[in-house]
Amino acid sequence: MKKFYALLMLALPMFGFSQVVTFKVNTANITVGANGLYLGGGVIGGSNAVQLLDPDGNGVYEGTDSLSGTAGGNFIFLNSPANASDWGTKESLGGLPCADAANYDDRILPTFTQDTTLMFCFGTCATDTVCVTPPSPVNVTFQSDRSGSPTFTSAYLSGTFPVAWNGTAYPMTDPDGDGIYTVVMSITPGDYRYKFTADDWAIQENFDAAQRAIMGDTSCINTNSAGFTDRAVTIGSNDTILDVHSWQECGNTIGMEEVIADFIVKPNPASDVLFIENTTGAASTVSVYNVTGAKVLADKTFQAEARMDVSALPRGMYIVRIQNGSTERVVRVALK
Repeated sequence: MKKFYALLMLALPMFGFSQVVTFKVNTANITVGANGLYLGGGVIGGSNAVQLLDPDGNGVYEGTDSLSGTAGGNFIFLNSPANASDWGTKESLGGLPCADAANYDDRILPTFTQDTTLMFCFGTCATDTVCVTPPSPVNVTFQSDRSGSPTFTSAYLSGTFPVAWNGTAYPMTDPDGDGIYTVVMSITPGDYRYKFTADDWAIQENFDAAQRAIMGDTSCINTNSAGFTDRAVTIGSNDTILDVHSWQECGNTIGMEEVIADFIVKPNPASDVLFIENTTGAASTVSVYNVTGAKVLADKTFQAEARMDVSALPRGMYIVRIQNGSTERVVRVALK
């Protein structure tokens, strides 16, 4: 009988029975907020599912949960969440080897067959409660030309920063009114993913397949293993001012006359009329598309100059396509 019970205890994990897991996380790299530190996400629950405590005040917070050690899953630590859905307070692990890119860059629960203790350092991939001193932060200036974006009230930067993918944590401003919004971030060197947003995610950049097809230069974006396409940047050890990026573009294509081979498209941005100059002397065709690829102005054939009335089009970004024989040129133009 004793042998039977011993075998039964060994087999319990195979039947999905739970084990008690103690989570310990060092907070030396952060200041814990007023709401405290929590364990949540994935197989744990909401963003404030399990409160972690530091009774001896040594900076290592801990708590327990009952979990299946063979079922796997994800989890994450969160600093001072306001409620069960406050995911903007989760630690930022984007680009680190311990992040599961297919599951919101959360941590991956290891497998185990008995009660166990797991140890971490907040925001790092450490497998103990020792936090290595992080690199010194540097000032990074992000710049967004919003001339071609939909109409918005408040501009923001969102990404894998300390407050990960938050819709309002990093506001951008345009004090001189030139349409270029900026924010200076104090962040540690490393790899970051981000996009320009507005009005708490109501407006955000879109880099889907249709947009990528008309961008031309896609060097500023990257698709991760989960299929999300965002801007990507590597920050070094020096203060950096990043290039101005137009809305849903790499680099700044607004505020200049575009010269492409033997054609000039002007003005850019435009309001009522676009002029296309052709110095080839050969008959050419010009048409205008919106960013989804739909033609909004029909083909017009010209030799020296074409005049396109764009006054009735909604304000935003458009694609001007010019064909000359077998040659096709594409120019991005903003209407405002």
